[in-house]
Amino acid sequence: MDDLLLQKYLRNETSEEELVEVLDWLDASVENQQHLDHLDYISNLNILAGETQPRVRRRTVSLWKRAAQWSAGAAAMLLVCAGLSHYLADKVIEHRAQNMMAITAPNGQSMSVTLSDGTTVWLNSGAKLEYPSIFSRKTRRVKISGEAMFEVEHDAGRPFVVETFACDAEVLGTKFNILADARTSSFSAALLEGRLKISNRRIGGESFILSPNEQIDLIDGHLKLNRITDPDDFRWVDGLMNLNTLSFGEVIRKFENYYGVRITIDNPEEIPELKYHGKIRVSDGVDHALKLLQITNNFIYTRNDETNTIHIKIIKI
Repeated sequence: MDDLLLQKYLRNETSEEELVEVLDWLDASVENQQHLDHLDYISNLNILAGETQPRVRRRTVSLWKRAAQWSAGAAAMLLVCAGLSHYLADKVIEHRAQNMMAITAPNGQSMSVTLSDGTTVWLNSGAKLEYPSIFSRKTRRVKISGEAMFEVEHDAGRPFVVETFACDAEVLGTKFNILADARTSSFSAALLEGRLKISNRRIGGESFILSPNEQIDLIDGHLKLNRITDPDDFRWVDGLMNLNTLSFGEVIRKFENYYGVRITIDNPEEIPELKYHGKIRVSDGVDHALKLLQITNNFIYTRNDETNTIHIKIIKI
């Protein structure tokens, strides 16, 4: 990075494009920030030296007194510069905190992203995360659609808030899972570690504070508190789809969500009344998942890659 551009940044003379360039460079490493701090320190010393040139006086002033006067002036100037720099930095940070970025996990895959504060977010297939490139000094707020697991970096002075279509989750702890699907009006949040506050956006005043191993579900527009019944439901971060206690129809809906396909059953009246157990590795693909399902069910299926649909026909024995 050109030091002349950094000097312009310190004087608040950069254009919008130059400002973005400098901020991106600062975000790249701690060493870059230290280099800017050094330039700022040298610049302040030069300003002070230029403004405190010795003057000829009739009366002799002792060396220690002159040093004390210079130190007082230097301290005052440094306070002014520090205050101005802090004010400008706040303005820049708050401006950048308004610029939202978005990332979506590919169908059939999960992925993780580390935010600017060190928080790690795992996104399940098709989940979308919206977040600022840098958080404000007052709060850390993100938006999620789909299923995501959060491991939040602790910062007591800046609450971490996850916004969804139905509820807001304010982090009072560390690790939790959220499922928010506006298409089906489905919302649930499960706390694995720490504490979590869930507030219903649709019904003012309705909120719960979760303790570990508790789960909140949105039922008929209201929040209902439950215990986590199967921790394996959150093994999707390890690439595993949990099928324990699910019916055939629920398994099919899960395949749709995980693989981003549309599955229709030609004769739903023939759906077997079975409950399934076990886990499927998502990365093996939807065809592998359907073949595993055929072991305990008699059905055939056809797949249309152009329309991204699968038709299932259950064969009654």
